[in-house]
Formats: sequence, C-alpha cells, structure tokens
Amino acid sequence: MARYTEKPKDINKVLAHSTLANQQQQVKLMQQLNTVLAQVLQLEQLTSCRVSTIRDGRAIILCSSPSWLTRLKMQRDAILDNFRKKILPDLAGIEIEPSPTGQIRQFNVAIAQPVATQHRLSNHAADALLSVAKSTDGKLQQALIRLAENRTSSNKTTSDKTCVNSRDNNRDK
Repeated sequence: MARYTEKPKDINKVLAHSTLANQQQQVKLMQQLNTVLAQVLQLEQLTSCRVSTIRDGRAIILCSSPSWLTRLKMQRDAILDNFRKKILPDLAGIEIEPSPTGQIRQFNVAIAQPVATQHRLSNHAADALLSVAKSTDGKLQQALIRLAENRTSSNKTTSDKTCVNSRDNNRDK
C-alpha cells in the first residue's frame, strides 16, 4: 500500500483559490458597492440602478431609464469618491450604462451560512466499516463505529450491536 509523502492540505486553503470562492467574493463586493450606491443616492432600495460588475478596474453601473442615466452621470464624482473611500481605493472609475433589457433585476443575494448536511452510508459500506472496526481497537474503532451509524436504513444488523457492545466494553476499561 502506497503512503502519502505530503501532509494533507487545509480545506480552507484549498477552497480559497477556487472559482466558487472567487464568485462569492465578487458577489459580496457587488453587495457592498450597491449598498454604498444606495447611500449616495439616498435610497432604501435600488430599484432603478445597480452595480453589475467590475471590468478593467472600472465599476459598471446599469440603470433602467435615460432619466436615471442622467441622474447618475451628474453624481458620478460623488459615487466614485464614496466607492474609493469605503470599498475600493484603487478603483479606476465608473461607467454608467443603460440596461440592455430596460429592467434592473433585483440583486438581493444573501450569503447563506453553511448548512450541516448529514451524509448517509449504504448498508454495504456501513457493514464494511463495522467489519474493519472489529479488527481494531481504541479510538479508531470508535470512530469507525460512529461512521457506520450513518447508514441509510434504520434497520441495524446484529453486527452493529456486536460492535456497539465491544465499544462499550472498551470504554469501561
């Protein structure tokens, strides 16, 4: 059996450079920019304009009508100053464009907290873990038994009961 020569990498470090992490950062940045834009425009909700993306170091603001386009162009300097002060000091500028569809889709994306999911093992996999647990002892055996308890069906076999009993006996020692 081959052994690994490298230590396992921390999952946070692996996921930090993934495309999912980059998209999450981009969404969070757009939410911050939209919040600042709403503050500058003195609105509670942005219904007629929003920051859609950052392209070539410039924030792209889409607006739903020509009147909003004019209003935003008149406040361009104030918007840019606030973006630079509060979020992106190295922002090169902003571009204000009409929305291609004429409508601004609400961009209310809440960052969800990770939900703990319970994975269930098949009965075959649980039985395999239990058979390995019988030949081990100590903490490894207890860990294997806990893993095997995540089987899909609620029917427990007699091998489960045997391993659970042996685990209880090891705790008493």
